[in-house]
Amino acid sequence: MLVYTETNEPKFKLVKDIAIYLKKEYDIKRVMRLAYINGDEKDIPTWHMRKLESDFFCSTDLNWYDKPVKNVDTHLSEAYDVLIHLDPDESTALDYFVAASKAKMKVANYSANRPQDFDILIPPKAKDSWKQRNHRIIEFIGDSPLT
Repeated sequence: MLVYTETNEPKFKLVKDIAIYLKKEYDIKRVMRLAYINGDEKDIPTWHMRKLESDFFCSTDLNWYDKPVKNVDTHLSEAYDVLIHLDPDESTALDYFVAASKAKMKVANYSANRPQDFDILIPPKAKDSWKQRNHRIIEFIGDSPLT
């Protein structure tokens, strides 16, 4: 499962490309993508509708502590093999989701806010782009004896 903060269509497509790559390269049958969108559900763009391997929750699905209370129960109850958090520390809502997830292994780039929620944290490198940071996660998982 890939979880991330949705900001625009290019990022949505990039995460979709990561999911396609993981499926092809590692012969994974299903890679779920879950986005947090900071906005109202009625304002969600058409390119980001709920699909078989793509889902989202938005700010109207949160309580006043920014904890997700709607549209996440199915994902929280499923024990995914690996949860990859592509945007640690960017969203309290996603931090809550990761902490409550039943995923067997949780991986992310360095998390200053909630490192205890992850099994593996990849150290940061200076001047890395979002794409470079997350590419290192994919490389690590591919080279790891854990797979």
